[in-house]
Amino acid sequence: MHPIFTVYSLLFLVTALVSFFVAFLAWQRRFVKGAKALTLLMIAAGIGALGLIFETAAPHPADKIFWAKFEFIGGIATPALYLTFVLRFTGKDKFLSPKYLVLLFSVPVITLLLTLTNEKHHLIWSGFSAISEKTNLMEYYHGIGFWLGYIVYSYLVLFLSVVFLIRFIIRQRNPFLTQGLIVLAGGLCPWITSLLYLSGNNPVTGLDITPISITLSGVLAAYAILNISFLNLIPVARETLVETLPDGIIVLDGKNRILDINEAARSFLGIQNKSIIGFPADSPGLAEPQLLKAITDRETGDQTREVSNSSGVKTFRILKHAIKNHSESRLIVIRDISEQRQAECALIKAKEQAEESDRLKSSFLANMSHEIRTPMNGILGFADLLKEPGLPEESTQLYVSIIESSGIRLLNIINDLIDISKIESGNMNVHLSETNINKQTKFIYNFFRPEAEKKGLTLLANNSLPTAEAFVLTDREKLYAILTNLVKNAIKFTSSGFVELGYQYSPSSPGQLLFYVKDTGTGIAPELKKVIFERFRQGSESYKRKHEGAGLGLAISKAYVEMLGGQIWIDTNTEVGSIFYFTLPYHPVPEKKEHPELQQACC
Repeated sequence: MHPIFTVYSLLFLVTALVSFFVAFLAWQRRFVKGAKALTLLMIAAGIGALGLIFETAAPHPADKIFWAKFEFIGGIATPALYLTFVLRFTGKDKFLSPKYLVLLFSVPVITLLLTLTNEKHHLIWSGFSAISEKTNLMEYYHGIGFWLGYIVYSYLVLFLSVVFLIRFIIRQRNPFLTQGLIVLAGGLCPWITSLLYLSGNNPVTGLDITPISITLSGVLAAYAILNISFLNLIPVARETLVETLPDGIIVLDGKNRILDINEAARSFLGIQNKSIIGFPADSPGLAEPQLLKAITDRETGDQTREVSNSSGVKTFRILKHAIKNHSESRLIVIRDISEQRQAECALIKAKEQAEESDRLKSSFLANMSHEIRTPMNGILGFADLLKEPGLPEESTQLYVSIIESSGIRLLNIINDLIDISKIESGNMNVHLSETNINKQTKFIYNFFRPEAEKKGLTLLANNSLPTAEAFVLTDREKLYAILTNLVKNAIKFTSSGFVELGYQYSPSSPGQLLFYVKDTGTGIAPELKKVIFERFRQGSESYKRKHEGAGLGLAISKAYVEMLGGQIWIDTNTEVGSIFYFTLPYHPVPEKKEHPELQQACC
């Protein structure tokens, strides 16, 4: 006999078409989180309804049983697929691991196998009624396998789905609140009608109206997709948000709720909760509020923000783009440009240093020309005056004295240039010998005392070690040059008061001698204290400065101190004058009587 299609068949046809239509809409958005799960759910519902079309039209019991089994293929899978969709929708992806999915679908698979082999055990259907002549429907008598494998399992899964949805809904505002309510209502419809069927309160005996209620669920889902951007406001354009991107990507709606976020953005913002989708961006637990404030403001375009945290200062570039067809929603790209910014700052600093070095060298060359020209003019000028006949003896002695001092000045300049050239080329060597530091300081004291007294200054010397302990192993000439440069500078820049030279051995710093040169002079400007030991630096870099000099003495002294294994610095706390300190390793040697030539070496 031919199939007998009735009004019930038409209802199930509508149900199947609606289910497949919603599946088609969801598949169009398959790259959005949750869309694939909804597609599978609606396909399963459509398969179930498709089986019922032919079951209600079949004229024989065997045909009805065949199509009922076909309907079970979709119907049994529907509860598990619904829970899968709910977990995706609410962000509980951790429950969708392979282990949990196998556990979730194991009962439907077993129930389906029992359905297909029902004739051997009758656990799903224990019997059937006669086909009604009025409705062409047959009533099924269910076995324990149906009640446990389908009904109990289905309502348990429904209960879990409702729990997840309610917990999600109570924390949301529109549009997620509306979406959650639609998902909940759409899921409850089939189960309410299922209760009517199982309780025997069907309007038509033998008619399972559960699949018909899927029509209402499908209509709700279609409305949500077409009118309130359902599956568009859950993570947007997921295919572009690659988790492996180094840039942070986050999507916010008009109310600053997180629609999607990748791993890099979670790391930048300090978000530990991976189920943050749908929650406000300012939810508690974010470790970087400064960066959060920058990304949630309404400014669009390109911004650069610096964020300070325990690991230092990081620089982020923030790009914001409005999302088409979603009012006030925006895609935000967060890029860590800390290394790039550091490289830029390093280049700028190197450029500034190069420019400063070039400026200093130019100033140095200008000053050197002045320093060399001045004594040369003195030598040539007074040498020319000596040619005058009948020159008095006093004038002759004065001119010779001026020529001699100008020559000494010129020789010192040449020596400094030779020394700094050797230092920069790495050709300056250290020659260690036994040196009596008391004799060194005494020699320098005696050498500079006349010059100090000529300016009205008091020159002091302080030796803390007895003669027997003052013999050390060091480079005699370099120690002499260091002390000479420091004392000469002190006398040069002091107009009244005193200059003190000395050293001490501190038990708190074993193995070190601390030398110092103290004066009551003009002092050093605070901005120059950090650079005073650099080459070509002077208290004044103009060739019209008050004091003569090439500006190399402190640079040479610093190089010598470091060659000998010590350090040199200036006391930055003194308010009057200057105090220069330097250390040298203390390597004492037994007292020896020095040869006469060694006694004169320091001179």
